[in-house]
Amino acid sequence: LTSNARQAAGHAARPTLRAPPPPLPAAAPAMATAAAVTPKRRAPSAAAIDGDAPKRAKRRTTAERIAAAAGAAAALALKASPDAAQTEVARLQRARTCFGPGGWDGRLPCRDVEQADISAHLTKAVKQGGSCQVLYISGMPGTGKTASVMNTLKHLTADATLPRIAPVHINAMRLGSPAAVFSEIYSQLPGARSCPAAAAHAELSSFFESRKATDPVVLLMVDEVDQLVTRTQAVLYRVFAWLSLPRPRLIVVAISNTMDLPERLLPRVASRFGIVRVDYLPYRRDQIVQILHDRLEHHDAAGAFAPTALRLCAARVAAGSGDIRKALQLCCRAVEVRLASPGVRGPADVKHLEVAEKELLRASPSARAIAGLPLRTRRFLTALLLELKRTGAEFAALPALTLRYTRLLVAAAATQASETPSRAEGGEATISDATPPATPAPAASAAPPTASFLGAGGHADEEVAYMVAALKAIGIVQQQEHVATGDMALSRALSLGAGLDTDDLAVALEGMEEHTGLAALITDARTRRRIG
Repeated sequence: LTSNARQAAGHAARPTLRAPPPPLPAAAPAMATAAAVTPKRRAPSAAAIDGDAPKRAKRRTTAERIAAAAGAAAALALKASPDAAQTEVARLQRARTCFGPGGWDGRLPCRDVEQADISAHLTKAVKQGGSCQVLYISGMPGTGKTASVMNTLKHLTADATLPRIAPVHINAMRLGSPAAVFSEIYSQLPGARSCPAAAAHAELSSFFESRKATDPVVLLMVDEVDQLVTRTQAVLYRVFAWLSLPRPRLIVVAISNTMDLPERLLPRVASRFGIVRVDYLPYRRDQIVQILHDRLEHHDAAGAFAPTALRLCAARVAAGSGDIRKALQLCCRAVEVRLASPGVRGPADVKHLEVAEKELLRASPSARAIAGLPLRTRRFLTALLLELKRTGAEFAALPALTLRYTRLLVAAAATQASETPSRAEGGEATISDATPPATPAPAASAAPPTASFLGAGGHADEEVAYMVAALKAIGIVQQQEHVATGDMALSRALSLGAGLDTDDLAVALEGMEEHTGLAALITDARTRRRIG
């Protein structure tokens, strides 16, 4: 048995003989000889032909391994925390809420000094049973004026140690006419009966003349009070005249977007009352960042907005009007854009903010309408923008606006011929807003320099009147019939329509203006709060 095992092992160790090759054709004896002498080689592979292919394959294999490892790690993280995505979405939804209209909790960061002044005056006035001084609060839109008064009123009403308060809130912008303020005030008084609008002023005078010491103090807050200014200022005179009654138990708070309204009042009106001023400056960039960050933290959504995007939003708003409402609107829309982005992780960032800014501009009906206006109408709006920025007021006198419009047309035409050579030399033609370029004196038989730009005969007033009527019809501008300024009253003045501010107007005009000099003026007006 042992001998047989060795013999079987020896047979297994012997090499296996290959089968003899098939006979070759007679035409290839040399090939057969070479094949018998040269050892057989395998056919070269594609990797052998391309020497870099193995390295690339190795690198590709390494990258695939890294990607697979990253995917496995992400899957493991999601498996370990199955509600991670839901937590992020919930944080973004809280951020959207905090930036929305319902996100205000009554606190006003960066307005501590102004709120302290308002609270001190109103508290003293309520304790005294009224005040013969008008609390005049002025500032740009969106700076917290009305919110500060409402917040103070909330605390005063809740204070049981103070006399009772009957608040009356009037927004003069919503009135059909200045005289309608009397019927609106009367309708909000405690125990008021219905009465005709024509008899409302007489009823109010009788009401304030017969007040008792135990009656509640009426706190009359008139928002947009400059809308009550008429040619004779009779409406304001009648309202402020109640303060001179023996015991009206009345407190008047006047809120305005213009700071110089008291100086523009007629002497007979200004002599009826004293003034306590509280001025609200536009929000700075650091203040806007603080307000936005405070809202995020208060709603437990601090990580829902990238800090860089937050600072960028604050810088853009502060460079314009400083309106905190615009910053909140931009951030809210940016968060909505981020929530609507499938497969995206992380907070709302700069790209979402850019999309929000473009969408909000396109969403404005007035901004869309501006894009379809004729060239000369857009130039008229450019003149309105520059005039509003120059004065810092919310309205522009129509005569001054017409003059500026005429100068813009002349300046644009004067630089039109030199703009092409200047660009050929590598420069750009510009227009100065302060002084229009000098034009050569026309010949005796030539038409006035503005005649060719203002139509037949050069009647600027007729063209401006036509454009104002068209712009009013589509809601881009509003015409104020009687506006007091200085020692005189203007019967014609223009302001921007509801829902449109100077920033939106500048952005809409800037994208449509092809003239280099005018585009530079619009950009300058957009990036600065006020121009000279």
